[in-house]
Amino acid sequence: MLGKLFNKSKETVPNKKSKKDWSKDEAEYILLHGSQSGGTEVMAKAFFKSLISEGKSVFIDELDNYSTYENASHLIVFTSTFGAGGPPDTATEFEDIFYSISPVNPLKFAVVAFGSTSFQDFCQFGIDVDSWFESSDDFERLLPLVKVNNQSASDFRGWISLWNRTMNTDLKVDIKQSEKSSSKIEGFKVLSNQEINSDETHIIKLRPDNEIEFQSGDLLSVLSKDGENPRLYSIAKIGNDVLLSVRKHEQGICSVYLSNLKEGDTIKASVEQNKSFHFTHDAPSVWMIGNGTGVAPFLGMMEENTSSYLKLIWGGRQESSFDLYKPFAEKAIDKGLMDHYELALSRAGKKQYVQDILVEKQIEVSKALDSGSVFMICGSMDMQNSVLDVLDEIANDKLGKSLSYFQDNGQLLKDCY
Repeated sequence: MLGKLFNKSKETVPNKKSKKDWSKDEAEYILLHGSQSGGTEVMAKAFFKSLISEGKSVFIDELDNYSTYENASHLIVFTSTFGAGGPPDTATEFEDIFYSISPVNPLKFAVVAFGSTSFQDFCQFGIDVDSWFESSDDFERLLPLVKVNNQSASDFRGWISLWNRTMNTDLKVDIKQSEKSSSKIEGFKVLSNQEINSDETHIIKLRPDNEIEFQSGDLLSVLSKDGENPRLYSIAKIGNDVLLSVRKHEQGICSVYLSNLKEGDTIKASVEQNKSFHFTHDAPSVWMIGNGTGVAPFLGMMEENTSSYLKLIWGGRQESSFDLYKPFAEKAIDKGLMDHYELALSRAGKKQYVQDILVEKQIEVSKALDSGSVFMICGSMDMQNSVLDVLDEIANDKLGKSLSYFQDNGQLLKDCY
């Protein structure tokens, strides 16, 4: 189990020396990246900046420049795969160098592999690198191998969350540079903005001024009133209109701005493609799992379904919290597009969370995984981590396979923040 790998010892006190240019023999943390087109390098550098901001001594370089490191205790690798499971351009020499050098000190290692499930050899080079470290007595595993599909910001945030849990830190990583902007800024007219409920949540319906192509599961990058501080929201496509659900935070510049919009107002935003979280039409069943406003893209996906057995498991505080979304779910059920939905309420009734429902239905869950069904997860990162832990335990106990097997098969789609 992943939990067995978590060493929750207290992190060392940050080095108070303010410095960005640590040499390879000064740094405690070594980050190495293997990149073909630059996307993986962007992710590695975002992590580098976060560690530096926490006062850590960090050195970053390409995999092909792997060397000895006099003061290092941690080695973290970020690498993509090129071609039929081979190394990217900046890692072609790494294997030979790795086996020709012995570390000065034992190193704790972690590997983040980047790839696309559309290729048969998904993340294969990252898998190989991880196995080389695993087989060496000079390295000790810090984190399990994590695979990131299509440069998914959500997948990468999941790894950051795993890092924080293991290292007992609260690292914040700015990966806005890695979010692919696929559309120019457009005007969107407010068709409706429902009254905020007791959970400070509401639904906004928007119509783009110009015809644009998008799907449920894509992201809306909303500019606040001052034209700055863009905020990403997972969206549903209802007809040709955009639907998003927003929870108002008193200190949230964008959420306060959106909560004050009136019918007929216009906002500036752009739709960002999020291909790794589009509805799949060829699975025997699709389990939509979310909490809070993470239900938004599912409201549109319900209308897209034509052949899959579809169910929704949603987590909120109380039953009335779901009233915003209930009309969409009931309509989908009435039209035969969705089988049913279940609520996990943390402040009413049995007081449970979405992962508790999965535990109750573990036999059904294991059969769904085994049959090729798809599990879509949208909402908070804490919820995602809990759901993945439960799914991993079910997969191991009932099917004798790790959850990564099903992720590699394209059966786990995630969009959590």
